[in-house]
Amino acid sequence: EQLIAAVLKKRKALARAQEIVVTLMEPHIEESAFLAMLCEIGPENYNDIVDERHINKLCGYPLCSATVIKVPTKQYQICAAKNKVYDITERKKFCSGHCFKASEFIKSQIPTSPLWLRDKEPTPHLKLFSHPDNV
Repeated sequence: EQLIAAVLKKRKALARAQEIVVTLMEPHIEESAFLAMLCEIGPENYNDIVDERHINKLCGYPLCSATVIKVPTKQYQICAAKNKVYDITERKKFCSGHCFKASEFIKSQIPTSPLWLRDKEPTPHLKLFSHPDNV
């Protein structure tokens, strides 16, 4: 019976995470709802949200409703001043550097523990990226 209950709990948690992915694919998400939903997903679900929003030509950051129309075709950015080459594959999914940083800041706070075991953990207090001093 415990095994069946555990499997049902796991399925329910995974289904809820999938519902959240679908919800966050839409534009115009409220901050409070967004932060509440993040406690019920994992980093891989967040990556799915970013990818799906990018496919739909929306900025990958769920709180941004901007569309991304001009996507650079190049994969690397060369910085002559620092003499470095940067892979911009992930950055291309966002409308601005601020949205990219904000998304990475949020992703770094999402718990990595299994979704179905989160009820035994304290609820994490997630913060939004607002200023460069937060990083």
